[in-house]
Amino acid sequence: MSKKLNARDLELFKGLLIQLRRELSHDIDDLEADAFSTDGDRLSVDNPADIGSESFAQEFSLELLQRDEATISEIDEALERVESGRYGLCERCGEPIPKPRLNAVPHARNCVECQRKAESRF
Repeated sequence: MSKKLNARDLELFKGLLIQLRRELSHDIDDLEADAFSTDGDRLSVDNPADIGSESFAQEFSLELLQRDEATISEIDEALERVESGRYGLCERCGEPIPKPRLNAVPHARNCVECQRKAESRF
């Protein structure tokens, strides 16, 4: 059984969450530029493969953009949990989430076991 995070740990994880959010925000800016660019000069109208490749690249950028936006939402909720004193506690069983899990996924809501159970339902 893991122990509850102390004030120092909470500050470290808060800093980690803020840094991750900053990095993802920067990535989102870049992905938006890629996904919504209309750089027609790069495409050859005579070559349908160019158009198909550009379309694929835009779709891929949009998927990454959606993923990063969802992660930022999770990070924002984790920061709210830090402020409310609920950060680091599993939302399903209430037990502390181990530090190695929080280091790997700082916005984790559940301990590994509860997350496995939740994912096995799908």
